[in-house]
Amino acid sequence: MSGRMNELHALHWQRMAKRDIVITENPGLHLLWYDSTIFVKPVSPFLLDHNFFLEHICPDDTLFRAACGFLRSYAHLIQHESDFRIAHSLGLLPTHVTWMQWSEFAYSLSNIPLSDVNERYQYGELQLNRINLIYNVFRARPWYYKIHRDYQSWLSYELGFMFVLLAYVSVVMSGFQVVLTTPLVSWDISVLCYWTSMAAIVLTVAVIAWHCLGFILCSFLSFMQALR
Repeated sequence: MSGRMNELHALHWQRMAKRDIVITENPGLHLLWYDSTIFVKPVSPFLLDHNFFLEHICPDDTLFRAACGFLRSYAHLIQHESDFRIAHSLGLLPTHVTWMQWSEFAYSLSNIPLSDVNERYQYGELQLNRINLIYNVFRARPWYYKIHRDYQSWLSYELGFMFVLLAYVSVVMSGFQVVLTTPLVSWDISVLCYWTSMAAIVLTVAVIAWHCLGFILCSFLSFMQALR
């Protein structure tokens, strides 16, 4: 729903797609994207330290699978020397790492099977909007990560969706009106138009109520956070 299995694009592709690569230190946001922004977590130097990896990460299976998945994602992000230069310019890799060193390391990372990495990293880039929707519907939380930081941007995004929905409903309702004015319409068609129109009205009201409830809840949570 939020992304495809093992779908990862290199850094030069992200630039080609006009995406802004934003640095994050939150591993939970790594490779999450929305609109023209994608979050990428830099590689910490200790992950490239062989002795540290063996001593502190390998003994913990959960940590090992997460670290392997994270590093494996970089084997896809940095596939070419142009990707390597972009990574260095953004501070995604330690400055002492050379292209030859990375090429050898990335080759070994690319051989890690998906079954050996954390379930999160079995998927590539995930759409943050859909992640927020999943948290909103199935976990009763307003969001996973708050994208919109002010009411104006939030309302412009939400109202845009509602206007599109209302436009579709208006077209359907207008079509039903035209059909019902035709003298050749049977009773069954009239009943079908009636119940479909009622369903469209109920759906529209439910969507508007859901968004209004979400706005009130988000406003309340923002107010409570401001009081802390």
